[in-house]
Amino acid sequence: MINIAVTFMRKLELEPDTYDEKFTVLTKGVNVEVKDWVLERIGTSKSILEVGCGTGALAVKMAQKGNDVLAIDKNFQMINTAMKNYPSEKDVKLIYQIGTIRELPAVEKSKDIIVSTFMLSELRPFEQQIFLRSAWKVLKPGGKLIVAAEFIPSGFWKIIFKIKRWWYKKKLRRLRLPSTSLVKWFFNYIEPIGFKISTETKWKRGSIRALELEKVGNSNGDELGYYRPPQRKFKGIQGQVQIYKCIFTGQADHIPIEPGIYQSGKPDEKSPIIVTANYIYTYIKVMRSLKGIDAWVLCVDSRGINVWCAARGDDFGNKQLIEAVEATGIDKITNRKTLILPQLSAGGVAAPLISSESPDFPFNILYGPVWAKYLPKYLKERPAKKPDKWKLARFTSSHRLRAFITHTTFLLRKIFLWPTVILLLLLLGLSFINTFWIGKFWRVGEIWLWIALANFLIASLFPLTNFTRKFLFKGIFFGILNLLFLGGITWVLHHSLLLIIWNSCFYFWLAFFSTMSFSGYSMTTSPAEIQQEYPIFRKIHLPLLFIGLITVTFGFIFF
Repeated sequence: MINIAVTFMRKLELEPDTYDEKFTVLTKGVNVEVKDWVLERIGTSKSILEVGCGTGALAVKMAQKGNDVLAIDKNFQMINTAMKNYPSEKDVKLIYQIGTIRELPAVEKSKDIIVSTFMLSELRPFEQQIFLRSAWKVLKPGGKLIVAAEFIPSGFWKIIFKIKRWWYKKKLRRLRLPSTSLVKWFFNYIEPIGFKISTETKWKRGSIRALELEKVGNSNGDELGYYRPPQRKFKGIQGQVQIYKCIFTGQADHIPIEPGIYQSGKPDEKSPIIVTANYIYTYIKVMRSLKGIDAWVLCVDSRGINVWCAARGDDFGNKQLIEAVEATGIDKITNRKTLILPQLSAGGVAAPLISSESPDFPFNILYGPVWAKYLPKYLKERPAKKPDKWKLARFTSSHRLRAFITHTTFLLRKIFLWPTVILLLLLLGLSFINTFWIGKFWRVGEIWLWIALANFLIASLFPLTNFTRKFLFKGIFFGILNLLFLGGITWVLHHSLLLIIWNSCFYFWLAFFSTMSFSGYSMTTSPAEIQQEYPIFRKIHLPLLFIGLITVTFGFIFF
């Protein structure tokens, strides 16, 4: 469990008085070994900045070695706890302060060493780059940045790591806590920004690593650089496989590419800047639409979620846009002062507030067409007013077909797969006791048929619900329709009115739940309206599911 222990740091930070003790238990003492390693590297009589100091346990020991230590953390409770444990020695040089990675409280070229332990996994990719750049500015020439963090191990242990992380993320969801980020691309940033690795030490098969980075300047000979990810393939079979992977796995998994600046063609300082999400499906669609056009493509860190869903879920908003511009330095490579955003990001990006949130933000914002396929014509014509087909996301038959496929596979993979496996194993075991249960195997396939038919019903007849914007009412409409539809199918297969009655609640729930999920595909209702409906939806959905599962079980056993 050591390699996932950092995942619970945010929960432990809510209890600063017991943080060190519990974190040591979680890491099985590796955090103590990391601190000892850091203390060996820093020496004495150094000017040190610790970023993410927590309760100050390491800061105290560094100061007691004769170093001048400034320790910062963004968590006031942690700083407050650290102050309570301030060392008693009179000659100790130690200051605690609230601070962030963006505005390190030190003048440029003033620190010999910067230390940060177990903080990187709390930073997203762009934040990691911003932290490296901030550290570079504050360090003296040849200064050292010492970081320790959770990394992905290699080989066989990578599989074990991912299984454990999946399990811990499920626990975090139950606790309603945000997950930490994998330090996936950090090594890519080191040299372009201006560091080199001097020393590296690993614990627990590489899942915990400590790095000593030396400030040297970037690979282009400049003092401080920016990282740009390598171009991703989007053409041919490989790109098409990625498209199908997203569609036929329910688009339920976050499939991110590295956020950053990509190129369509050979852009220069006069080329347009297209902003989009770092979801692989979205990236491929945008790049294919820009065929033959020289443009910069800025992928914000939407956590591998498509534009519409990311904007609804606070993953494609002002914060992410400001962060992308700051981390990439895109304003340094272009004379253009306009970012062209996808129309569907308007639910998350509040353009009028950008200047107040970031006074030095160097761009104006325009919302481009709703679909990437209209980008070429939009870039050519630049109309003052977009035609309706460029700004309205209509839920056409082709979109409904894709929604049917993706949502059906989502339900089968994410909700019904494991219950189905358990049910099949249970039936297999019971069949050895009584052959009666052998005849129930095909009924499992019937349940999957219900799921597919319910989603097909919603996708094909969705325009019938245009009489209301409320998905609760749409869900009730399709719940009743699905009850009649699947009830008819059940009558044809079993000729049992009683079985229909037993299954009726589940039939209704299946369409009611699926209709609300279709809100993410249809784009016919604003994110704010959907959020208002969710509290009522949950109050209806959960009792329906509970009752439906009980009654369908009775029907499954006795009919």
